[in-house]
Amino acid sequence: MRRVGLVVNPVAGKDIRRLVAWGSVFGNREKVNTLIRFFQGFVGVTRGAFCFVYMPDPYELVEVARKEATFPPRICFEKAPTPAFGDATDTLLFTEWAVQEGKVEALVVFGGDGTNRVVAKKSGSTPLFSLSCGTNNVFADTLEPTLGGMALGFFLEGGVPEAEVLSRSKVLRCFSGTREDIALVDVVFVEKDVLGTRAVWEPETVRFVAVTQSSPANIGLSAVIGRMVSISPKERRGAFARIGQSGQRVPVPLAPGLVREMGVEELGFLLPGEPLRLPQGKGALALDGEREILVHPHEEWWICLEDQGPVKADLRRILELTQGRSGEHGQRGHHAQTRPYDGRRGHQ
Repeated sequence: MRRVGLVVNPVAGKDIRRLVAWGSVFGNREKVNTLIRFFQGFVGVTRGAFCFVYMPDPYELVEVARKEATFPPRICFEKAPTPAFGDATDTLLFTEWAVQEGKVEALVVFGGDGTNRVVAKKSGSTPLFSLSCGTNNVFADTLEPTLGGMALGFFLEGGVPEAEVLSRSKVLRCFSGTREDIALVDVVFVEKDVLGTRAVWEPETVRFVAVTQSSPANIGLSAVIGRMVSISPKERRGAFARIGQSGQRVPVPLAPGLVREMGVEELGFLLPGEPLRLPQGKGALALDGEREILVHPHEEWWICLEDQGPVKADLRRILELTQGRSGEHGQRGHHAQTRPYDGRRGHQ
């Protein structure tokens, strides 16, 4: 039986940006509904036997979805033998186990950029099918879960060439001595030497932003650069900006309903393999929207863009390539014959 790993982050979409901005809470009830829609989409286009190996969580979200929905006998579920502490350790340990011992062919991730960042540390060459349910969703795909399930099903049934729908993502590796970490979307230096609630929403503390990709349609700290230049996920470059009171004033959507002006003193580009030193001083590094690393005044931190990050599936491309395909046999179906509308109602 073929196996698929499943990560559902119970705390995604619930951080302090719901209090300091106007973000809506992505509650556990909605996560269960999202899961059910995803599974129904998957079942609707597959005929083989599959086992979803899922990460345990304190709220038992997958168990609730299993009880509320009906599944054919060919679909089974298995809880991974990994702990449920209720923090990022759960995701890290599960991903490592799923890839090395669980023998999964793909990893489905329900979470935001922060959740996907943790998965990416251990996912290796296993493709990620990332569906958003967090606050910052630049890496994760914002797509109706039913369609996400269909895309996974088409992929596993061999309906699309892997070379056309799978690609290595860019990452920003930050390092100082023996300490290092990665970000999928952005690295931010803030002059605030506490991790606290982790999310960054105070623009006056931000001194530096680096991104792997940017778009004026994104929200979060990467939007500092997105308001000035667009960089696609597939381009072999990133960008950085030094932030201060002088320079070009840019309106930045930091969080849902929270727009603040920030001064961009310098804008530059990053190429793979070329390290760049970060500002020195006491503060913290935020990775994909959350403060993760405390920086001491004597430390020297660097970042480097790399283009051999996690393998990510292009869900929309899978759906495009399978247009007109029969769900039962994986073949292209027959299209009904049509004729131009002549202005008369009814069948002739």
